[in-house]
Parts: sequence; C-alpha cells; structure tokens
Amino acid sequence: MLSMIFGHPRFKLFLALAIPVGIFGLWFYAKYEAEKEVGITSEAIKHNPINEKILVKDYQLKEIDDSNHLRWRLQADTGITDPATKDVALRTVNVDYFEQGKIKIRLCAPVGFANEGSRVVELLSEKDKHVLAEGEEGKAKMEASKVELMKKNQFLATGGVNILWPGVAKVRGDRAEGSLASADLKKLRIVGNTHALIGLGKTGG
Repeated sequence: MLSMIFGHPRFKLFLALAIPVGIFGLWFYAKYEAEKEVGITSEAIKHNPINEKILVKDYQLKEIDDSNHLRWRLQADTGITDPATKDVALRTVNVDYFEQGKIKIRLCAPVGFANEGSRVVELLSEKDKHVLAEGEEGKAKMEASKVELMKKNQFLATGGVNILWPGVAKVRGDRAEGSLASADLKKLRIVGNTHALIGLGKTGG
C-alpha cells in the first residue's frame, strides 16, 4: 500500500514541490529572525548609545614631562566623561603642580572641565566659592573666578583676580597670566583695573 502511495505520480510531484517550498520557508524564517535581531540591537543602541557619558568617582588625570617626571596631577570627587569628545565635567577639583617630586602649587575649585586628549583644564567658581591657588608654604595665594591651565605650566586667570604675597603685597586686577613653574607665582602679568597694596603684614588681606 505504501509503495503504491510513494510511487504515485502525484506524490512525487508533491514531494518535488515540497522541497523548495520548505527551503524557502526556512530562508524566510531566518531572514525574519535576523531582521528582528537587528531591530532589537538598533533600539538598544538608541537608548544606550556607545558614547553615553560615564561617571567616574575619585577621578584622576595627570601629565608627565619629557623626563618621565610627574608635572601635575588632577583629582576630583567625580568626573563625567564624554567618550566622543574626551571632555570631562569635574566636581570638587584639586590640581597639584610638582617640582622634583614635591608639590609646589595647589589649585582648588568647586567645579571644572578637562580634556583627556589635550590635557587643557578649566577651573570655575560656583556661587561664593572661588578658584584658589596656593604656593608651597604659603609663599603666594591667588583667587579668581576662572583659571585655565594650559601646556607648559601656563595659566590664565580671569574675573576678580586677587594675588597675595604674605608680608609683601596684594595685587588685584581683572586678569592674570603667566607660569605656574614656581611656588611664589612671580612669573605672571596682571592687567585691567590693577590695584596694589604694598608692605602688608603676615595676616594682611
């Protein structure tokens, strides 16, 4: 009986048609699953893009000089990094400048920005908290609304700049620029509405 069914011309025709139909069905199913997977992946990327910003606690950034010595080190309570631009938004920031392994100048700011590629740092005031810089053993102190730290230890301070050399003088101006290479901040230029008080005592302000 089975031999008659299997040998029947209609069965052979049905079998011949069933094979390509089955192959087509498998191809269509695989294509559908692949398209569905691509759709899921695209949706995931849309909601979680590759360049999504990354929060880092106890963030650090540093620069090494040509002799492989630490030039400066930045530390912040938090840093939010944008992988696409390498920009980092910082909060509660300290930047230490070194000379022969010793801290020569420390800068503190409530907020700031840094670029991990260029190593350019921008320190900003927030409300009544200003950017502060202090040399080793209090040799000099500087306060400003904004301080930009650039290559080769150069800096630009703007907005209500006050620089104090304890026991020597206090100078106020709109803008100060120079080098952070020494703890006494002597290598700088102050411009714009400059006002100086000479011969201050140790506690003079």
